[in-house]
Amino acid sequence: MPKLLTLKWIERSVTTVAYTTLQRVGNAVRHTRLSQDLTQEELAELIGTSYTYISSLERGQRNVTIQTLDRIAQACRTDLFRMLQLDGPEDETIIEMLALLMSRDPLDRKKVLNIAREMFRSQ
Repeated sequence: MPKLLTLKWIERSVTTVAYTTLQRVGNAVRHTRLSQDLTQEELAELIGTSYTYISSLERGQRNVTIQTLDRIAQACRTDLFRMLQLDGPEDETIIEMLALLMSRDPLDRKKVLNIAREMFRSQ
């Protein structure tokens, strides 16, 4: 059973959200940001928010709207749905590689695939 986190909204209503979901969304944001070599401050400036919000979001301590996630994805030159592919591989290196590749154009991705195939063909 996942831990639960109670978040208080500005309107003073209270909602309960699975904490692990917030953490997973935060991790997706962090990996996408890092794939573009952006600092939290740079990402915050690109989407018009504070770096403390980005930091809290990445730690799974803040809620986030779909609109904000979409702005983050656009700032990181990726698609929202690609950014949120949360049930992918657990390996950090693979996640980082995927985030980096997803932000590139199809021709660059094909080049990387061909290089990897050649690299592992000789083994």
